[in-house]
Amino acid sequence: MTRYSETPEHWIIVDRLADIILRNVEGCIVDIGIGASTTILAKHSVELNRRQYSCDQNGRNCRWAERELKTPIVYLGDSADFIKQLSDIPIAIALLDASHVAARVMKDIELILPKMNLFGVIFLHDTYPPMSKVTEDGSKCGHVYKARQELEQDKLLQVFTWPYTAFGFGLTMIMKKAINQPESRQ
Repeated sequence: MTRYSETPEHWIIVDRLADIILRNVEGCIVDIGIGASTTILAKHSVELNRRQYSCDQNGRNCRWAERELKTPIVYLGDSADFIKQLSDIPIAIALLDASHVAARVMKDIELILPKMNLFGVIFLHDTYPPMSKVTEDGSKCGHVYKARQELEQDKLLQVFTWPYTAFGFGLTMIMKKAINQPESRQ
């Protein structure tokens, strides 16, 4: 299990917060883009008896997750099709680390948000690149930071970005605001 297990320290925020979130929010775990973060989420899936659904367009990544982790239900294909298949499944944690195209990321978030349980969290990777050259050709972070900037303007969301984690490319947390809660919780 060495393919992705050598970098868990880069996902320490997800590792620490997943336990807290899953102890307080019902629902499954969804990750789009199988990699090191998938191993972190798989650990919490087992510890807290939660279903994990993982998606990737790379067959090699999917086969690795099925063989080594065994816990995620793995989908090989397009993320939008994958999310639509999760029709009535409430989500506690979603982690997006696949497409680096802002419009595609926004589409995935648009599909996931209605499925998120109250106080559930979407983690979005590659949202705070340290320099513009890593965004130019779309290979490293692409323009995911533009999706973050758009999400920050949405008055119905709470958005917070950690600049110093997830390989130094930023990790954004997105949570729906509790609009039907008492005023003190809005």
